[in-house]
Amino acid sequence: MYSRFFLFILFFLISPFATSNTLIVQLSDNLSSAAKQNIYAYLGNLPENDTERTAFVFTAKKQTLNALKALGYYRAEVTSSIDKNLDKNIWTLGLVVILNQPTRIKHVRINLSGDALGDSAFSDIIRKVPIASGDILHHGIYEQFKTDLVSLGLERGYFDSKFIKTNIAINKNLDTAEIIVHFDSGPRYRFGEIEFNDFDINTDILKPLISFKPGDFYQQTSLQNLQNELDETQYFSNVVVRPETENSANNILPIDVSLEKAKRHQFNLGLGYATDTKERFSFGWKTPLVNRYGHRQETRLSYSTINPTGHFIYSIPLSHPNNDVLQLQTELEKNDYGDLTSRFFSFQVGRVYLKDDILRQPYLRHLDEEWETDNVYDDASYFIPGFTWSDIDRDGPLLDPTKGFRQYYNLEGSYEGLSSETSFLRFNARWKYISLFAPKHRIVARVELGYVIVDKDFEEELSPSLRFYAGGDQSIRGFDYQSIGPKVTLSEGINQGKEIVIGGTNMVVASLEYQYYFSNTWRGALFIDAGSVNDNDKLEPVYSIGPGLHYISPIGPIRFALGYSLSEENPLWRLHFSIGAEL
Repeated sequence: MYSRFFLFILFFLISPFATSNTLIVQLSDNLSSAAKQNIYAYLGNLPENDTERTAFVFTAKKQTLNALKALGYYRAEVTSSIDKNLDKNIWTLGLVVILNQPTRIKHVRINLSGDALGDSAFSDIIRKVPIASGDILHHGIYEQFKTDLVSLGLERGYFDSKFIKTNIAINKNLDTAEIIVHFDSGPRYRFGEIEFNDFDINTDILKPLISFKPGDFYQQTSLQNLQNELDETQYFSNVVVRPETENSANNILPIDVSLEKAKRHQFNLGLGYATDTKERFSFGWKTPLVNRYGHRQETRLSYSTINPTGHFIYSIPLSHPNNDVLQLQTELEKNDYGDLTSRFFSFQVGRVYLKDDILRQPYLRHLDEEWETDNVYDDASYFIPGFTWSDIDRDGPLLDPTKGFRQYYNLEGSYEGLSSETSFLRFNARWKYISLFAPKHRIVARVELGYVIVDKDFEEELSPSLRFYAGGDQSIRGFDYQSIGPKVTLSEGINQGKEIVIGGTNMVVASLEYQYYFSNTWRGALFIDAGSVNDNDKLEPVYSIGPGLHYISPIGPIRFALGYSLSEENPLWRLHFSIGAEL
């Protein structure tokens, strides 16, 4: 009588596990989530017909006990009951569990033999073994530890490794257990010769991509790095790097590299829109492998009514085809800088190289630029040496990082005595920081600085593309594109008396934006932007605020923002639209 009453009370505390058309399973609420999850896994899929239901009920108690033993509860008690609803042909299986005291580990003995005895990676994994005396016996942790030993052996070249002994001994009272694991790694294999399949490329170009040499100890990560580096060159459509285990001798593994050539010419078309530059059509042509020496070229033509451009880049590998190249660049561009319409041609020679994960680029460029101000034409020519330094760190998805920091610095200048219009020294720096500081809550902060040192008498002769402007989607929202900067009043022509923006020699722009995720694909935003552009060292900031709405698309966030100027006499709400990754 007492046991029936106790069972009745417990059934008021049980929670449903799952249902099917024929069976409902209920478990005691006194179980931890880990215990429930393990029981669910051992019970398996619910029955779909009467025959399966009978078999399921028959084995349910045994499977529940096995699930609890796997978590160290060898003395658990399970009581089952069946409630049959004949009208609906649905049975309810109740499983009441009393865990009792778990089985605890008394002794742990981990033995290692073979070449791994001198391998620090194995010393670390054994030192950090997640099994200790006094712990509750957990078969999953035990099995995972064995799997980790085997995986580490394969990653580090112990291809003959094996377990000499693995045992869990539980005493007859079921209260303690002893664990013994003896792992024999055997010999550690070494890299042999690296063989590339026949391919129309000078293999000297590929050798800098190889971070190991014959005779080095085998490491799986070294092969993965080589595969990644070969993929990054874009020379190949398919790359397979594998050890030839079938041809190994004396614990030496030859490495076979199979390469398939990429398409010689690659073309793409693009269509985009931003409120700053309006609609844009683009055409790209890329030749990943121009010749057997690893040269490549990329040509891109973009057209918009405000900013048509043409770019040509020719890259020649130096010490590394991915991380150290000589680049020849040509650029043609028409752009509206403030109220000045500029056309320029630029030719640049520079070295682009990666050092300490930082991208650096010393260069020399020749700039020819002409611009129009109310039908008055001016032009300038420069030889400009410069240096660019940039770095990006990010966590999370590439298009929507949870954390990231980008920094960019550029210093360039010219000297009048070297066939240049005027002497100047120009500095530009940009920083951007992203942080998902709490679930669904994200901040994006950015700052940009610019400064040009130039003789006051020659400021007006400085080309528009060398000056600074602010306003627009990527600058200070709530203002028109490049509408912020020093102005002059036209003294002649049909627009006499009109003020036009000509850009300044120093700039500071800052923005802080808070974003909230409504879902994985939609988020709202609130922002404040501020900045100043002028020809003196005095800050004359303008401000804007506004809301935004972002859609996280497969090609990057699509951002809509409404900016409201706090610094204009007759401010208007301005809609801004942009698309693309934020870092």
